[in-house]
Amino acid sequence: RKAKVINFGILYGMGVTALRQNLGGTREEAQEFYSQYFKSFPGLAEYMENTKNEALRFGYTKTIFGRRRYFEGLKSKLPFIRASAERMAINAPIQGTQSDILKIAMARIDKYLKEKKLEKDVLLLLQIHDELIYEVPEEGVENLAKDIKKIMESILSEKDGAGVPIEVNFCFGKNWGELK
Repeated sequence: RKAKVINFGILYGMGVTALRQNLGGTREEAQEFYSQYFKSFPGLAEYMENTKNEALRFGYTKTIFGRRRYFEGLKSKLPFIRASAERMAINAPIQGTQSDILKIAMARIDKYLKEKKLEKDVLLLLQIHDELIYEVPEEGVENLAKDIKKIMESILSEKDGAGVPIEVNFCFGKNWGELK
């Protein structure tokens, strides 16, 4: 739980005070976690600083696919508005790219289903963050899940993903409650 709070919190611009509130403990402990984190992942601190500087320079950030998000608050004279805009600017390329990947995956999966003449039998029911829930006939569900997994994992090339692979997991069950 602490690792998740630290990973997502720091990446999304959480400072030491918010980290302390989320982890519990003292400010000193939160500061130690924070410092150790950036010591362990120095490239992340550089990425965050570069992203913030680029956003200040251009007024926007971009996803890997080139979609822009603008941040007017970056030039605010009010420190809390500026800080909020900086956190959003750091977060936007990551969250935005994830969103782009999922939208592209949905389109490619739809094309695949049409090519296989499965569009009437396999229905996309829900998208929840980075998850897709399909209604699928029982026969062939495992093979179909493997094909969808391949499609989703191939959205970004290794080069475009800076060497970070997209890993996709799948599960199936008779109802949503059985999915783990």
